[in-house]
Amino acid sequence: MHLQDRWKLIIDELNPDRVTSVDELTSRLGVSPATIRRDLNELHELGHLLRVRGGAMRVEGKHFNGKAVAEAEPQKHRLDSLTGQSSFLDSTIVNAPVKRAIARAALDYLRPGISMIIDGGTTTYTMANMMANEPYHVLTTSIPILQCLLDRSKVKVTLPGGELFREQRIILNPYEDGMLQNFSAAKIFIGCQALTKNGLMQSDTLLVQSERRLMERADQVILLADSSKIDAPASLSVCPLTAIDVVVTDEGITPAARGWLENAGIEVRIARVTADDLKAFEVV
Repeated sequence: MHLQDRWKLIIDELNPDRVTSVDELTSRLGVSPATIRRDLNELHELGHLLRVRGGAMRVEGKHFNGKAVAEAEPQKHRLDSLTGQSSFLDSTIVNAPVKRAIARAALDYLRPGISMIIDGGTTTYTMANMMANEPYHVLTTSIPILQCLLDRSKVKVTLPGGELFREQRIILNPYEDGMLQNFSAAKIFIGCQALTKNGLMQSDTLLVQSERRLMERADQVILLADSSKIDAPASLSVCPLTAIDVVVTDEGITPAARGWLENAGIEVRIARVTADDLKAFEVV
């Protein structure tokens, strides 16, 4: 069973009024208790269920892909989501082993004591989840990244103010004021909707404005983008290729794409998927 299908089934099985046990989910889905516990922990961290002793409960109003909210309250949903962006949960599952490999490679650019910006997104979230408990200073717009860093006592975390977009789990501020103006970072780790010869691309104007301001506060721009993002469709340019210092991607990148990236002066780092990356998302 695909991870995406299994997570949808788990959420569908939950009830907001009582605990659904690990044993019940194991029986209904036909997978091991270890797999169920791992899935419940991950879904709890992403905010899609409430993990309790022995099982989990549904969070009222939560659906796997948000369709029920979108159909019932289309205007409210637009306030909760960004144009052209998948929900955080849906994006987490897509190319998950590749994103894990990219995230692991990105850790090589960290040094204890540095300040950094970690932009919202599922690959950047995976990287933050793999970070060691070292004396870093992290500014992030991502609620899941904040949550996964809470137990790392040596990591100082700054969260800028703004409006919460629930589907993408990020906070964006359309104005120039706030903490960001006073924050200086050695590096920014950022994702994208697409990477083309025109540069780093997104699909929502507010996201474009936010990411441009974040990049202005960092000395080095490190883009985490699996190869499916290269030449993918997107209409709005965040920055040209010349503003990007490093692209961490996977072995699916074509020689032509690597060529135009390197011709723009970008360091291209290829992350290779390992057996451990695949094992982390297989059914056991």
